[in-house]
Amino acid sequence: ILQATDAIMVARGDLGMEIPPQKVFLAQKFMIREANLAGKPVITATQMLESMIQNPRPTRAECSDVANAVLDGSDAVMLSGETANGPYFEQAVKVMARTCCEAENSRNYASLFMAVRTSILSRYGKMSATESLASSAVKTAIDVNASIVVVLSESGKTARYVSKFQPGRPIVCLTPSDSVARQAGGLYRAVHAYRVDSLDDEKSLIEETGLEAVKAGIAK
Repeated sequence: ILQATDAIMVARGDLGMEIPPQKVFLAQKFMIREANLAGKPVITATQMLESMIQNPRPTRAECSDVANAVLDGSDAVMLSGETANGPYFEQAVKVMARTCCEAENSRNYASLFMAVRTSILSRYGKMSATESLASSAVKTAIDVNASIVVVLSESGKTARYVSKFQPGRPIVCLTPSDSVARQAGGLYRAVHAYRVDSLDDEKSLIEETGLEAVKAGIAK
């Protein structure tokens, strides 16, 4: 399935109908890990803040569930009934966003990078050229404590590989394709994609991106 698909959704409600409920968490962790190693985006969904359909505040267990989904390696977490049916949709989105930020900030990205890299080499014996380039870029970003990673990509594949190795800082993807910008910026972990007219003048693009990052306060 991972080889054929563009992304994976872990729908715990449906899983709970197919397998015993006490095994859903194991399936969730397994599916997320496999998607992470394959470099495919993975979304965790269903009943994440279910009580907020009726209440303006979630339970502590629900917040922990969202945080654990992020710590497991989810690229995105999804609300459904909380925003479709309930009157507290805005509060639900804000609570989920704050919880995700807290979870992201608590991760050790140097260890995560090494874990992903070691697992790939252990399983497949080698990396593709693009994977190796992305791995080296992320290692360098971590070592020098870079503020952002800038990726120039026509297909979005390089941005996906950089995201796969989890650098723990924003990834700016510059692409001439509208569809790639929408897809990369909407789903790949930590990727912010922008459409540019051309990638020919790489030096100017990188310099301009650096200046804009400084203006936005995310780089020095």
